[in-house]
Amino acid sequence: MTRLTENDIQHIRRRMALHDEELTSQTGYGLAGLAMLAAGGDSRFLKRLHTARVGIIPLTTGQGIIGGFSDSVEAILSYIGMDCFVTDQPDAAGMAEAVERGAGQIFIADDLTCTMIDLHAHCSVENSACTGRAFAAALAARAGDLHHRSVTVFGAGVVGREGAEFLRGRGADIVIYDCDPARTEVFRGRSHFYLAGSLDEALAASNLYLEATTAPNLIGLDQVDAETIIAAPGIPCGVSPAVMARHAQQVIHDPLELGVAAMACTLQAEAALHLFDENQKIG
Repeated sequence: MTRLTENDIQHIRRRMALHDEELTSQTGYGLAGLAMLAAGGDSRFLKRLHTARVGIIPLTTGQGIIGGFSDSVEAILSYIGMDCFVTDQPDAAGMAEAVERGAGQIFIADDLTCTMIDLHAHCSVENSACTGRAFAAALAARAGDLHHRSVTVFGAGVVGREGAEFLRGRGADIVIYDCDPARTEVFRGRSHFYLAGSLDEALAASNLYLEATTAPNLIGLDQVDAETIIAAPGIPCGVSPAVMARHAQQVIHDPLELGVAAMACTLQAEAALHLFDENQKIG
């Protein structure tokens, strides 16, 4: 997991409504709508989303707590309609506090992972996978019909792989590039997946980009025209400041909001399925 900085997230709470409007303008869906698409698009899980109680627990392990992180997560989950709170205590004491305050789900993050857990259904979701699907959903929503269209995915880590699979599920032909070619080997030989041999080849392959790397300024002005659409979950953002300034409406980017919202929606779907399976076994 890429470690966020305080500067990355300092404006999230006050910009929630504005960011929601921006996403709607760019894709036709707001934050909750895109998160639901990433989770499978089943609106039946909305009831769980609005009734689950979430304890957000600060963790001091590794490099420690990022200032404003737990508050930002609370702002995002509250905005999409969840009942949530940040515990007063961190770590194990925070876990106990969350349970004592009635949390059925918990949200925790350290240097290695960011996870949301359902304590009743005994299941969890992870941020990188949910983030990849959420930004892929945003790209697909903005681009429209993806059948027989090429999408270039930069980065073959968890975010890029999950995003690529989501986009392929929407009919896209995937061009994937990573500076470490070994990471793309999982796709070798698969129909509708093409492994680009260089960054220049990947950039030239399409005008629909999922930028899922940690490389700054990967996509510059020379690679962007009026038809280009970029979904950029990467931190730091791989889209150059010049592109962001001149083509902001064509770039879908945020440091935390889409990923966290997608985690929440995906967990509701996973929990519902787990509980259904358990009830079937009991029945």
